[in-house]
This record gives sequence, C-alpha cells and structure tokens, in this order.
Amino acid sequence: MKNWDKKLILLKAEATEGTDAAPTNAADALRVLNYQPNFMDADGKVRNIEKAYFGADPVAMANFKRGATFDLEIHGGGAAGTAPQWMNALRFAGFAAPTLSAGVSATLNPTSTVPSASHWAYIDDLLLKTVGARASVGYTVEDDEIPVFNYTLLGRPPVTLIEEAAPGAPTLTGVADPVIASSENTTFTLDGFAVPLRRMTMNANVDLQFRSLIGPQDRVAYRDRNWNGQIVIEVPSLAAKNYFEKIRPGTTMASELEHGTVAGNIVAITHPKLQISGNVELSEEQGILMATLPVTALPVNGNDEVQFVAT
Repeated sequence: MKNWDKKLILLKAEATEGTDAAPTNAADALRVLNYQPNFMDADGKVRNIEKAYFGADPVAMANFKRGATFDLEIHGGGAAGTAPQWMNALRFAGFAAPTLSAGVSATLNPTSTVPSASHWAYIDDLLLKTVGARASVGYTVEDDEIPVFNYTLLGRPPVTLIEEAAPGAPTLTGVADPVIASSENTTFTLDGFAVPLRRMTMNANVDLQFRSLIGPQDRVAYRDRNWNGQIVIEVPSLAAKNYFEKIRPGTTMASELEHGTVAGNIVAITHPKLQISGNVELSEEQGILMATLPVTALPVNGNDEVQFVAT
C-alpha cells in the first residue's frame, strides 16, 4: 500500500536538455501545495488488423508525455538579498536566473531563452521522473488568502516509467512562512491609484508544444507566452479614478502589488503596461459595486511585462 499523503518534490536545471540532471534532496527540494502528477499522456496507435472475427485490435503507445500541476506559496527568501526557492522553479516557466543584490533584493525578470528541467516526484517510495520539462505559471493574490503561484509542468518520462526508491529527507532553503493577503500585509495600486482590491489573477498562458521526429530526441518547446488575467476591484468614484475611460482608446496602466512587511519576506509584483482587453463586468458584493477588469500585460521593450522582486 502506498501513502498518497507522503510526497517529496525535486526540480533542477538540466545541463543538456533531456538528460536527467539527478536533482538532490539537499539542493533541489521544493515546498509545494496541491501536487497532482499526470503519470502519462501518450497516443494510442490502433493496429486495424483485418480478421475473420469480432474483437479489439492491439494498440502501440507513442509520444509519451508526463506533467504535473502544483502551487507554490508566494513568500520571501528568509533574508533580504536571498532568492526565494520559487524563483528557481520559475526559470523553467520563462524567467531568467534571479539577479541578486547582496543584503537588499532578488529580482526575477522574463526571458525568451528558457532552460529545461529534470523533475523528480516521490509519492511514498514510488519515484516518477520527468526530463526535458518546461512550464507555465500564473499567480493569485486574493484578500484573506495566502498568495500562490499556480504551476503547470510538461516533459517526458524516461524509458522506465516508475521506480521504487526511498525518498529521504529534504533540505528546504530560500523559504519563509507566507502571510495572508490583507490591508495590513499587502498594498496595491493600479494606474497610480490605491483602488480596493478583491482579487488579482494572472497567467503566462505559455504555449508548450511536444515535438517528436525520427532522429532527434522528443522535446517540449516553449513557443510563446501571453500574460493576462483579471483584476476584481471595488469601483471608486469617477472623480477619484475613472478606469472605464481607458477601455475605448486602449490606454495602458501600470500595476504595483507589494506583499509582506518584514525584511526577508516581502515580494513585489509589477506590470508596467496593463491593458483592459476584454469585457468588463459589474457585480454586487455586500451591496457594493464591483468591477472585474480583464487585462493583458504587454511588454515595453521586451521581456519586461512582469517583474518579481523579493526584499
């Protein structure tokens, strides 16, 4: 009997794409939530054999893919200038290695050159390995909830689909206990105005494509990304801030969200160029008028449509 509640999750950059980087408990463990593996996603090629009787045809399996979804809490690295562990995970979802300023900050910016990763997942003593993996990521910040990244990984399994191995104990570094999103812990401005925020959800919507040819190794290609999502706000007086006047001309806005108040556990998320890009919805919440703004994060000069800074 295998215990579903016992899990260890490892993730490490590959020196050679598709070659197992052999992540270790000491250096590559992640603290994750809601881990859900996709054991395999393969194509069944039915052999339509002509026969003189009824019955099923055999199947040949091809294009083996493997993935997983999980959440990562948004938190600091434990000390100013230390990169939180989620910054390493985001490298495989379209971000460069973090830029460190000793004792001050760790900054994460997008990139258009995305490395691959080896992902090991222990469920009890069952080990699922994934190689050549890349990912898509989003985040959710909502009042009275712990902010999280939502992570979707896709790669391919090795020839051996599953093994039995003792997981051992992980060493977790670059982690701090998260805090609840609230007026005490979180600030938010949209177009320079501190509008009351219910929820902000954004997703990179990465175009991950599995490519298979005779000769080259099967691989997951990171084709493009399109950061968009929703911002749910309490509607202010138009004299204070009129977001609706920005819809017809497509006027862009900057957003700035800072979460946390203690050095070593502060994370800022900025989008310099947000555009309202869909149908705005009005709704009621406890008798208060709310608006849901669908937004797209546009690049300014390239690889700058979002930035994460831990201080």
